[in-house]
Amino acid sequence: DLKLYRRRDSRNIPGQVRGARAEKLAGTMERTRGIAMLIDDRYRARLQATIAALRYWCPSIADSAAITETSSDEYWEIDVVPHVRGACPFELVLRTDGFHDLVVAGETYEDEPTDNLDLFVPFVSAIARGEVVQKTYAAAATGLPLAVETIVDMGRDGSWHRRRSIDTNLKGEALGDTIVTTQAFLPYRRG
Repeated sequence: DLKLYRRRDSRNIPGQVRGARAEKLAGTMERTRGIAMLIDDRYRARLQATIAALRYWCPSIADSAAITETSSDEYWEIDVVPHVRGACPFELVLRTDGFHDLVVAGETYEDEPTDNLDLFVPFVSAIARGEVVQKTYAAAATGLPLAVETIVDMGRDGSWHRRRSIDTNLKGEALGDTIVTTQAFLPYRRG
């Protein structure tokens, strides 16, 4: 196995790779590290812009929800609990490692890859508008929950879907028919 080494020195390359091949490999690793640093810098800049946009959005719901913000060098977190009963609370943690964590309507989604930072403002705006549906799938015979699906409709920006299966140890025919219960959430503001 070839491993990445910090020093650009052929002595650090494993024994089977020496000479010109080692120099070429070391140069390639150096360029790859440089590209990774540029990508990391670009991601961090876009992450900071997204955080600024979310901070700008927060006052639009400040009268209808309790908002808590926490940050460190590794993450930025916002926890929003609406004042209206039946509205959807959420927690969003944007991490500098390219992943994020979410809690939406009590369902936790951790270590999600952050592919598009531009979707977070439409995402939280849709939650505040009440565009959240949670479906619970249960076995008709036993009533045991089988899965929970959370859907956030962001309008023209698409929709966000996540489904969590619940292990019930039921197999084959024991599962039988499925009953789906749908819970819609209210907007943070009425009228």
